[in-house]
Amino acid sequence: MDGLNELHNPTLRVVRILDVISSHNGELTMSEISRLTDIPRGTIVPILKTLCASKYISMDRSSQKYSIDLRLFLSGASFAASETSSYNGLQAVIQKVSEESGETVHMGTLDAGNVLYVAKHESSQAVRVSSTAIGKELPAYGTALGKALLCEYTLPQLVDLYPEGLKPITRNTITNMNVLLRQLEEVRNTGFAYESEESSYGVRCIAKPLYLNGAVVASISFSIPLFRYTEEWRHQLETILTETAAVIGQILPYMNL
Repeated sequence: MDGLNELHNPTLRVVRILDVISSHNGELTMSEISRLTDIPRGTIVPILKTLCASKYISMDRSSQKYSIDLRLFLSGASFAASETSSYNGLQAVIQKVSEESGETVHMGTLDAGNVLYVAKHESSQAVRVSSTAIGKELPAYGTALGKALLCEYTLPQLVDLYPEGLKPITRNTITNMNVLLRQLEEVRNTGFAYESEESSYGVRCIAKPLYLNGAVVASISFSIPLFRYTEEWRHQLETILTETAAVIGQILPYMNL
């Protein structure tokens, strides 16, 4: 930062403290913050107390370590001008949707014929679908997320993408290219993709493609235990997906997908 000598020192101390806590979220004690910011303990104590009282940061009483709190998170989430803040905002949306619906939520992108899972939040219900780990990949044709991602593909493009054909993940996985193509047409017509035990037994999924500048760049889905899946619940989840897609659509332009 240029011209530090011209800045207001008390304000600059607060900025330094927030920067350090954000960079080492939940990892630093007061002494470590003092050392990293080069601010004396006598000066830093009232600043930390004020930030905690204002809910910009919080302190874990057992470890005596500091983390960012709700007001700082909300301030950052309102300014999605960087990839990092965009992903944080995205995760907050997914968590909220999952908690309100009680179902597991995933988001994925297409990576050479596979779904790359980039975000998730697991259901809190006693009986739930285990979430797929972030960074894991599955064949796109065997998942609702993947069908949503593939929905604009033509038959020649699918053949190029899967030159060895569609290999089964479970006994219910689609292995016929023409059947897949018909399902992708349905995704384009309805806005939703479906999966019934095609990548995991006992699980049904509903997904919706996410568009940026007219192209599918990602998709979001609900994973539901088979016993909890009903047509009424499906319609409700589709409504939630539509609303969620609109919210995420505001974040997508700031993400490197």
